[in-house]
Amino acid sequence: MQKYISSFFIFIFSIIYSQHYNIQLYNTDNGLPQNSVKDIIKDKYGFIWLTTENGIVRYDGMKFVVYKNLPLNNQRFTFFYGYPEKDSIFTTGDSGKILLINKRSPKVTKTSKRNVDFLSRDVNYFLYSSNYIYTTSPGISLYFPCQEGIYFIKENSIKYINNLSKAEVNLNIKAKYKNIARIFVIDKSVFFIDYQSKKVQKIEKGKIVGSYNEPLLTDAKSKIYWSRVNNQVFIFNGNSIYRCDYEDNRFKISKLVQFDDMTENITSVYYDKAYKKLYLGSSTYGLQVISFTDFTTVQRPPSKPESVFYATLSYGSSSVISTFGEVYNRKGLVEDKHFKSIIPFFLAYDQEDNIMARKATDLLLYQKKKTYAKTVTKRNTILIDFFFDAKRYYTFESLEKTDGTIGYNGVLMVYNDLSFKTVKKKFFFNSEPTKFLKFDEDHLLAGTTKGLYKISLKTNTIVSLSPNTGLSVRSIIRSRDGNFWITTSGKGFYLLKNNRLIKMPYDADNNISSSHTILEDKNGFFWIPTNNGLYKVPESQLLRHVQDKKSRVNYYRFSKISGFRTNEFNGGSNVCGNKLGNGEFVLPSLDGLVFFNPTEIKSYYPENIYIERALIDGKEHFFNQILNIKPESNRVDIFIDTPYYSNPDNLVIETKLSGTTNTKWESIGKDGKFSISNLTYGNHTFIVRILISDQEKYIYKRINIIIPPYFYQTVWFKILIGAAILLFLYFLARWRISFLKKRNHELEEIISSRTKSLSDTVEKLEVTKIKLHKEIEQQKKLIGTITHDITTPVKFIALTAKEALNQNELSGQQSRKILSSIYKSSDQLYNFTITLKEYADIYTHHRSDKTELYSLYKLIEEKRILFNAIAENNNTIIINNADKTLLVWISKNILAAIIHNLLDNSVKFTKNGTITIESSADKDIITLQITDTGIGMDEKKIEYYTKLQDNIENEKLLLQKYGMGLHLVLQLLQMIEGRIVFEKNILKGTSFKLILTNKKDD
Repeated sequence: MQKYISSFFIFIFSIIYSQHYNIQLYNTDNGLPQNSVKDIIKDKYGFIWLTTENGIVRYDGMKFVVYKNLPLNNQRFTFFYGYPEKDSIFTTGDSGKILLINKRSPKVTKTSKRNVDFLSRDVNYFLYSSNYIYTTSPGISLYFPCQEGIYFIKENSIKYINNLSKAEVNLNIKAKYKNIARIFVIDKSVFFIDYQSKKVQKIEKGKIVGSYNEPLLTDAKSKIYWSRVNNQVFIFNGNSIYRCDYEDNRFKISKLVQFDDMTENITSVYYDKAYKKLYLGSSTYGLQVISFTDFTTVQRPPSKPESVFYATLSYGSSSVISTFGEVYNRKGLVEDKHFKSIIPFFLAYDQEDNIMARKATDLLLYQKKKTYAKTVTKRNTILIDFFFDAKRYYTFESLEKTDGTIGYNGVLMVYNDLSFKTVKKKFFFNSEPTKFLKFDEDHLLAGTTKGLYKISLKTNTIVSLSPNTGLSVRSIIRSRDGNFWITTSGKGFYLLKNNRLIKMPYDADNNISSSHTILEDKNGFFWIPTNNGLYKVPESQLLRHVQDKKSRVNYYRFSKISGFRTNEFNGGSNVCGNKLGNGEFVLPSLDGLVFFNPTEIKSYYPENIYIERALIDGKEHFFNQILNIKPESNRVDIFIDTPYYSNPDNLVIETKLSGTTNTKWESIGKDGKFSISNLTYGNHTFIVRILISDQEKYIYKRINIIIPPYFYQTVWFKILIGAAILLFLYFLARWRISFLKKRNHELEEIISSRTKSLSDTVEKLEVTKIKLHKEIEQQKKLIGTITHDITTPVKFIALTAKEALNQNELSGQQSRKILSSIYKSSDQLYNFTITLKEYADIYTHHRSDKTELYSLYKLIEEKRILFNAIAENNNTIIINNADKTLLVWISKNILAAIIHNLLDNSVKFTKNGTITIESSADKDIITLQITDTGIGMDEKKIEYYTKLQDNIENEKLLLQKYGMGLHLVLQLLQMIEGRIVFEKNILKGTSFKLILTNKKDD
């Protein structure tokens, strides 16, 4: 079996940034087996292959897989040849052996006519597939095949032999210059560089058929790099690299890159057009990957301080002006208007395109008609944001706090017209202002460091749209479809919909939490600069997430590798990004202005995934669709290979494995490795999906993982053990033992059931005994108190009658006084007697009645109707708000008497008010509350009844002083295990809260 050494990490040893490209350097410190890269090619699956003097290397944009220890005498490889489109790439191995790269893997094979790299005729001819592989070996003869024949190259001649006729054509030209062949091929066309005539000659079937004047190709200082297998030609001239194509019978030469200083030891070149990357192989320094970008970072001239930019304004169709007064376009500084000491966080245009800026607390105006001459238009103002419409100015300003604390408040001012002369309206805020925007003709949106607010210009009111959230608003943006988006500092960004803020999900690294602003391109994509990178996302994807929270949002990230000098963009100003007339966007950063055309920036996604490698207990295995794992294996790492040469942050790979507790899609790391441990035996399905577009499209790959069971886990073994156990239990539990166990069990159940029944009965009798004892004691106490209190009116009546009898003649006034005294005493005696009778009736019925289920609402409604006429006479309303669906088991007679007494008291002492009855239920506890707006109970009464309720057995009853009603209520509540809470209302009146237990008596 072949052995492989793989490097599964890439450490970017050095990254060199420029305006339009960056360079990544790879060597033995970060993945390569050796620092001499001889040749570079891309196979049909998208993988980059390298030949080195210590093995073959496969590169997928994130990791190197090194193949050495191949079954060859040495591991030194030179050039590639063959047909990548046919999945046949060859490189020379030992004598008589060739290395074939097929189906993403190298294999050693024998030399054949199909893959020969050496011909022996009059002399030995070596295959000519590139012009930089034999540079150190003079006198070597070369050959290369074409569609209709073969060319043979010597030092001073070229011979062409037709495949069919075998006819020979000789060209007496000096084919080599400084031991390097001056022949190259593009597609099917053969070209010869003639340094004497300064022409590039085209050769067909061994004859010169045309010539071209191409100074770069014929310049003796130019170095030509040609690869037949890649069908690419490059020109190195000075410190510049050019790409050379041949289309429509003419050469097309385009400049790729210019260096400040270019090394001389380049041995191989490959350009990946799809990813805009140039690969340079060195004989001593490893591999250089040059990434070209459509982003351009513009810095201040070297004579200026650091290139930290904040607020900028579009200036013309392709430029911006900064708070320094400097005008920049994609190429750099255009003009300098020399703004001095300007605050970097504010710039704005007025209606006449004059530039407004702020110097300390002065608002300056740079007038366009006067070549931007400076005037002070407003003093003592800290202007944060500004806009105007067709009628007036709007400003958002900071005010220093006046309460002695450090910080600022805000004021939003609406002016009468397009000037700062007269303020029409002011709106004040208790936090520092950040941004505001017109919502519609009647409303404004205002953001501060503490939240988002909506201001009505009609009603002059301010409504908080983010209560208790502490949002620090950065920007407020209105998209083309009319949606309003809010970016914040530290809490992400939100959609404002129906006066409600809807939070958008974060990216994988939570960088989107500090979003500065949103720029929308014409294709509906949002570009969001943050403190750590620039993000791109379709608005449609965000809106879909609002409708369906399970819908995923995929943010595409651009970072320093895309061409920025820093990942940190700047916010905190009134303008955090610009849209120019030429379609470009401009973003301020901590190190320069970033220019780009959003429609030209490509989002790179992988095109396929391959699951064919696994590391099982430290040994690498290759498989196809089915991965067989031994049951004793402890750890398995499955590698998911995908050729992807862009920012790895945008590579979304998710996996799902059957037979585990986690059934959701699980993201894997950038190393593309999925680890398995302790997986049970059986057939498992491993599914991988990878995101391939901005429109949430995925491709899926599925493999089967088969783990055979141990012998003791097989079905037949389990059946055998089960049968043995059953037989053992069968003989062990024979007839008599089974019968005795069953009988004993039945007897135990009968005894247990009867014992439990007797225990329950005794317990109930004991409880009943205690209840009866308490009730009898209470009855004795109540009757004794009533009897004692009856003595006084009876005695009074007797004395009064005696006094009347002793007097012979009574005047009219004396008669009335005596009769009035007798009436009052008799009435009091009557009330005591009636109360005693009611209590006796209720007690009798309570003992004899069966518990029934009834509607609490209907019971209360009966009492409400009963007292309604009296209440109306007092101009009082009784409101029944009890739950109509609530059914209770509480004794109906007792509860009716309690409600009757409480309602009677409320109606009696409430004039021109309301009596409200409400109910609530929490499991078995019913709460019934009667609230009136009458004269209310005094604190002494509340204290007396509360104390009486807590110790009713021992407290003395004051019936004469406080009457019978509430005493009776307390007695009745004792009978149904209830309580009453007396509360004095805040304004007036009293609330009686009944707390009752709702359960059926046994």
